[in-house]
Amino acid sequence: MTKILRFTSAPVGALLVLLLVITMVSGVTGLFTHYFPAIPTSATMTTTCPWNFDNSYLVSDPSSVVEGSSGQISFQCPNNNPAFTIGGGVVTATPYQYYGFVAPYTTLWIYQWDGSVTTGACSGRTGARLIESGVTEVDIALASYSYCAEYVNVGSSGLPQFTWYWIRAGNVFLFYHGFPAVLNPATMTSTCANGGLVPDLSTVDQGSSGQVAFQCPGTSPAFTISGGTFSAIPYFGGFAAPYTTLWIYQSDGTTTTGPCTGRTAARQLEDTVTEVDMAPLSYTYCAEYVNVGGAGLAAFSVSWTST
Repeated sequence: MTKILRFTSAPVGALLVLLLVITMVSGVTGLFTHYFPAIPTSATMTTTCPWNFDNSYLVSDPSSVVEGSSGQISFQCPNNNPAFTIGGGVVTATPYQYYGFVAPYTTLWIYQWDGSVTTGACSGRTGARLIESGVTEVDIALASYSYCAEYVNVGSSGLPQFTWYWIRAGNVFLFYHGFPAVLNPATMTSTCANGGLVPDLSTVDQGSSGQVAFQCPGTSPAFTISGGTFSAIPYFGGFAAPYTTLWIYQSDGTTTTGPCTGRTAARQLEDTVTEVDMAPLSYTYCAEYVNVGGAGLAAFSVSWTST
């Protein structure tokens, strides 16, 4: 009888152990989780630009660009500080365009801020690297860096504002850099803005044809362009027959009388058509007319907007 009990107890014992294991597994209770932080290298990538809510703004060199020009422009932190500095070892990081890096800009570079070559073409500067949005820059050497941007054929509005930021390996945010707009130094101004011009004819004969000049009161030019060439768009209001064409010319040029087309620096204006690269001069209007009717020459207006 004893032998029979021993024979049957073995599978029962195995079953009890199995049941105990199942009970323990199904009754597992979570205790806690440990998160192990990333441990960065001793290398650092820092900016000296003062931080504000929007961006860390850089300073451009030069501070203005001429319409129609092509070349390169440098950006660094204020008070003659580099845009950023690598310390403690080489750094691998990725730049990203946040917004605004568009034509006339073409490429963006970094270069050694205190290197032996810090002017001229971006690609030829000490430690120059072409940077592209989302493309990782590997092993940036220990040095201080500034930016260099290349551009082509600047319009009258100059170079636009844009922003980039940097991310280190492990998706660690470093800093933003805001690149300020760089304006064309040229201006187009009038001494009688939004005011009435004065014709050089007080009356016209019925049936006559010819030309009439218009300038601001007190023998002042209608407008002046200074600081470089300027592009702008004229919008006509009420310019109609017997007028035929409208021109501008150099108010203090060598030829300021006779047919409009023959006056110094004469340009024919057309409604809504951009006048490109007007030279830095003072200008007066000249309007041509034919076969004046009994009502004479009607009033009209010209409004200008920059491109």
